[in-house]
Amino acid sequence: MKARLWIAAPMFSALAAWAAPDQPWAIVESGDSSEVRKEVPAAITKVDGVSTRDPRKSDMLAPGKHKVTVRFDTGRAVVTDNARDLDMDLEACKRYRVVAVYKSKTSPDWEPKVYPESIGECAKKFKK
Repeated sequence: MKARLWIAAPMFSALAAWAAPDQPWAIVESGDSSEVRKEVPAAITKVDGVSTRDPRKSDMLAPGKHKVTVRFDTGRAVVTDNARDLDMDLEACKRYRVVAVYKSKTSPDWEPKVYPESIGECAKKFKK
């Protein structure tokens, strides 16, 4: 039993270090659907030319300028131009939720829209 804990301890400390970075961060993630506003989540596919591990959100990012590629695919229409590059200037301790705003569900026309919000944990830790 002690051997298992000894092996697991480095994994837990590595996880804790990742979960609590020592400098402010930002994150880009998919927003929520809204029938009223005609919005659906956009997939986050690349940040600065590097593919993301999860299309629902980026990893923690350093504040500053980044190029974020988002995609919108729908089963109701053929979207030929389904990716957009966003030049974003990310602020420390901010979450940016990206959605695709469509004209109609059968139209391939869409535009990305970004909703910024504070990351409470980060703002509290770094007094932002």
